[in-house]
Amino acid sequence: MKHPLLIGIIFASAFFSVRKEGFVLVSPSRNEATIIAVGDIMLGRYVEELSLRKGRNYPFASTTKIFSGADVVFGNLEGTVPNEHEKTPNYGWRFSFNKEAVKEARRAGINVVTLANNHSTDFGGSGYDETVSSLNDIGIVSVGKHSDYLYEKEGIKIRFMGWNDTFAPLSLKTVSDKIRASKKENEFLIAAVHFGEEYATSSTSRQKELARAMIDAGADVVIGSHPHVVEEKEIYHEKPIFYSLGNFIFDQYFSEETQKGLAVKMTITGSTVKYEMMPISLHKSRPQLDMNAEIQSFSLPRVK
Repeated sequence: MKHPLLIGIIFASAFFSVRKEGFVLVSPSRNEATIIAVGDIMLGRYVEELSLRKGRNYPFASTTKIFSGADVVFGNLEGTVPNEHEKTPNYGWRFSFNKEAVKEARRAGINVVTLANNHSTDFGGSGYDETVSSLNDIGIVSVGKHSDYLYEKEGIKIRFMGWNDTFAPLSLKTVSDKIRASKKENEFLIAAVHFGEEYATSSTSRQKELARAMIDAGADVVIGSHPHVVEEKEIYHEKPIFYSLGNFIFDQYFSEETQKGLAVKMTITGSTVKYEMMPISLHKSRPQLDMNAEIQSFSLPRVK
């Protein structure tokens, strides 16, 4: 039997390193990365009006629990951040966001967004370019029309890509070829796609066709947006498809479904991915965890 003192030394050595100054607590490397994906984020129109009345951080005041533990918070930014901002009228459809509102999003933890949607060009190509530039200045990475993004942590590599299927149907071959060309060995690829029918609580045959083609081409998870309501998930070839995460921050108060969303927490290691599905309630454009709903979880192997 080992001496108790020896056991104590072995135990301590796993958590402390010795320096001249003394003992320093060391967190053992977990070799994992945590991504939280949320749905549609719209910071203009009546959301902006509420923020002007109640404070710039109003939409994000209850997001701490949702974003807890995340290395990356990823969502669909449904609109533009032009150099010359004017508030979008409450019933307007060309979404413009104040840079200060987007700064609050970054302070809350959102650090990667997709611009692949039907509102990112509300102010034309120049508005899109200004949005990308503004986000860069604020410290938010954008993916979509021209770029993807590779995030790395402790040997875990995660690639983000964004696609928009709303203006015109995407070519399945073009999408598949792009995914195959972009994904490198040992990467985990998150494909965000804007598709489907607004306010439909079930996916369409087109959504299924496109999302499954993305998985077949090498995507590890598909995250959908555009319907503004939560749709079903599907496990296809041991990889999940979340057809729509619904709204995260929006001013659509006309139905119960548009005031609910889903946040998906992905804990990614070299061999497995744990998914946690966190129901979200929007209270006047302020998202928070729905304490009356169960957080469901499941784990899948990394299929390479």
